[in-house]
Amino acid sequence: MVFLDQLHDRIIHDPEWQEWAKMVGQYNADTEIKFGCDHSKPHWLRVAAVAKDFVRRAGGNHYEMLLADIAGLIHDCGLICGDANHATNGARIAEAYLKSRWGNGRPLKDSDIAIIIHAIAHHSSCDDIQNLVDAALIFADKTDLDHRRALQTVNHTQQEITKIKQIQFKITKTTLALNYEVADDFNLDNFHWKKAFDAPAAVAVFLSKEFRFYINGRPVRLSTSQTPTV
Repeated sequence: MVFLDQLHDRIIHDPEWQEWAKMVGQYNADTEIKFGCDHSKPHWLRVAAVAKDFVRRAGGNHYEMLLADIAGLIHDCGLICGDANHATNGARIAEAYLKSRWGNGRPLKDSDIAIIIHAIAHHSSCDDIQNLVDAALIFADKTDLDHRRALQTVNHTQQEITKIKQIQFKITKTTLALNYEVADDFNLDNFHWKKAFDAPAAVAVFLSKEFRFYINGRPVRLSTSQTPTV
């Protein structure tokens, strides 16, 4: 019998998950790199860890933490089909995988799988946040933006990502705060990825909290010109 607490380790050692990681790793190495950022195994593991921690800090329970962790581990599996519609494809692939490998209550129930695949289906569009697992996956995915992820530096946003040392967050009774620890030459005006700010802001709305953004501990007011659509 596999228990839900054991599922993280079971998944990362599963041959099918390992094959996905290999395929997406190759996708990163090819010319069509998604946004010039790594989307392979290291990203999946970081997103899973942050999503789980986000649920904990937001006051969720252990069960929600485990579902967020699983969603993080497989959220980008749709990239094995390419970038187009990767979230929708990922939800379809994840549903088949989870039902065949870990369904029928061993340890996932259909209701568990439904929560996970909904989070995966909406993690890219960042819409339709229905529960804490949705919010955690969106937040974790859109805040994994430090120097470790940049594979190319052909545009301004990718160049600025190489200057981000780490991203930290804090949840209080009234606020969701995001802090970018960056190099001295980081230029927010050149960081043109709107979802990096819109996604955490949407999560803050879901949590009924105010979103606050900081750079090296200093509060920053975001303007439309600083977060253009790309």
